[in-house]
Amino acid sequence: MSIKNKCSIIILDAKKFNGEYNRRNIFYIVFLWLVSILAMITNLIKLFYKKILKTKNKSIKEIMWEMGRDKKHFSSIFVDRFNKFNHRSKYNAANWKSLYLFYNYYEKIKPQLKNGLEKLLTNFWIEKMENRQAINNRLKIVINLLVQIFTKFKNESEIRLLSIASGSAMAVIEAIKKYSGVNIKIKLLDVDVTAINEAKRIVKAEGMEDQFSFIHASSSELEEVCKNFKPHIIEMVGFLDYRPNQKAILLIKRIKKQLTENGVFITCNIQKNREKIFLDWVLLWPMIYRSKQELIYLLEKGGFNCQNIKIISDFFHIHNIAICKK
Repeated sequence: MSIKNKCSIIILDAKKFNGEYNRRNIFYIVFLWLVSILAMITNLIKLFYKKILKTKNKSIKEIMWEMGRDKKHFSSIFVDRFNKFNHRSKYNAANWKSLYLFYNYYEKIKPQLKNGLEKLLTNFWIEKMENRQAINNRLKIVINLLVQIFTKFKNESEIRLLSIASGSAMAVIEAIKKYSGVNIKIKLLDVDVTAINEAKRIVKAEGMEDQFSFIHASSSELEEVCKNFKPHIIEMVGFLDYRPNQKAILLIKRIKKQLTENGVFITCNIQKNREKIFLDWVLLWPMIYRSKQELIYLLEKGGFNCQNIKIISDFFHIHNIAICKK
């Protein structure tokens, strides 16, 4: 694939947005790889056993997905077999519950930890992993970006935002809390009813019910959702991690059509990193990893001009956030 023009790429200093920047040493990474390789071997044995003897009609990917989301399945005695928080992060991977655990680790999870094996294993994996730090950094960056984008539309009588695959919508809610005094209307779209219910709970607790609407549907309903709601901003952070190229490009094209003139699309994609093997074989968390250039390629094919695309990454270079102007 080729990129005709150079887009703006910015690497943020984590200290400037109160981010995390504790890079792990080589000994930690070597141990992580050893644990991951062992988990890969044991999970492959379980996988082929299920494929050959139990679920012949399902694909390898389907079986792996079901194994990972099964509460009775454990990947490693070193990670999730004797630790409920590590186990939750595995079977809830790819949904808001796992992200909630990472986002709120210091405020709500760490205070619960009791001394002993539970505390040791949780601190070693969830607290120290670069991917957990990076996803928290992503959240903080997106919150700040949304606030900046709201400012650009401050003269509008109403700012309209659509969040696709919104989950619990933590970034959107926190951005609204930071940018008060302007009429902002938000629609949250998610196929997971538990995510919608969690977002409703948070919105109610914050007293924002008059600003939010909730749609329990997939991205296939995009045009219907936007028919009488022409968004200035469409936020879709995390969903591209699960969309193959052609489906991603088609979705981006559809998103661009729904934006107002000079509207903004904010999205993100994870890229390969040295802890990827852990996500693949311990958490059994399947994602599509793309480099900055590969993300730009999707956005250009989706109709955005490279001059109107800005890529922002943090200290770890794990999540690349894209801000695209129509």
